Amino acid sequence: MDPRALASEQLRSGEHLLWVGQSDPRKLFTGRDGYLIPFSLLWFGIVTTQMIPGTMADGPSFVWVLSVVFAVIGLHMLVGRFLVKRHRKRTEVYAVTDRRVFITNGRSTRETDVRRTDRNVQWTRDRAHCSVQWETGNSGAGAFFGSGNAQAIYANTGLDGFFGPRTTAFWDVPDGDALVSALDGVSVR
Repeated sequence: MDPRALASEQLRSGEHLLWVGQSDPRKLFTGRDGYLIPFSLLWFGIVTTQMIPGTMADGPSFVWVLSVVFAVIGLHMLVGRFLVKRHRKRTEVYAVTDRRVFITNGRSTRETDVRRTDRNVQWTRDRAHCSVQWETGNSGAGAFFGSGNAQAIYANTGLDGFFGPRTTAFWDVPDGDALVSALDGVSVR
């Protein structure tokens, strides 16, 4: 897949492409994994050691089916989300134009106005990767099942999109200087 060709297919009439890039698929862990991994281990461990064995003795029932569903959820939280995240990093393209920023995989596109200044730019300690996230406007305290600011809490974890729409953000970009320069150059106009 050629990122520039994929982004070019999404251009509108008269729109000019200023920057194109992708997320680094080797960068899978974030600070949020500090609580998500232990929580996933705990969830999966309780389900597989307590719920499933306790319900299997009685034969198939609603509780047994529910236990299997909880086990599948735990397995996704433990392993599946990293597969989802790596797939997204390999198939999604980030683009900055003179009118908008967008994320596309060829089938769907998320976008926002390039002149927005409510963006948060974060660099890794070694400045090897840059992430840019535009504010969503949510400011609730709840974190689960779509309440409050779940978009921000689960962003870039492989669980984003399960609890509401995904945020507009460019995650773990190795060409961060060029990205920020393109964004700064357009937002000043």
